[in-house]
Amino acid sequence: MTVSHVRMDNRLIHGQILVSWNSHLKIDHLIVTNDKVAQDPMQVTLLKAVTPIGAKVSVLSVADCVKYCQSPESEKENIFIIAKFPEDGCELVERGLSIPVLNLGNQAFVRGSMKLSNTVFLTESGVKALKKIHEKGIKITCRMMPNDSENEFWPNIEKTFPDWVK
Repeated sequence: MTVSHVRMDNRLIHGQILVSWNSHLKIDHLIVTNDKVAQDPMQVTLLKAVTPIGAKVSVLSVADCVKYCQSPESEKENIFIIAKFPEDGCELVERGLSIPVLNLGNQAFVRGSMKLSNTVFLTESGVKALKKIHEKGIKITCRMMPNDSENEFWPNIEKTFPDWVK
């Protein structure tokens, strides 16, 4: 398995992924993972419809994503995973997906979330999920585009949400 990138972005598939990230990483297989999205036939159809002709796209539950990435079928693919929320990213890791870096993409404002940056709003459960990821030694970045800084972003999260990372 070659998982070239894992990104948490609640927009899922969009222009930045299809143009910038795809051309930068030469993606063979784009996997969207979120249990609720994977069970919604309308969302699955729409996500597959917006991808370029010939691109391999899967919309899988988190468990099925990990299972696929650990299967022989994935061995020769360059896989880009988009998880909808930090909690999904945490579950990927807890289920055994081995990744060195997790990229925090766009997380839109939802009720109960607080601003981390202009494009990232996190809930308490999202911060706690990121803490678990960080504690496993996985680097957390916050890159909208491939040429953005790959600096460790956990210190920013810790500073912004001190009560939530206790």
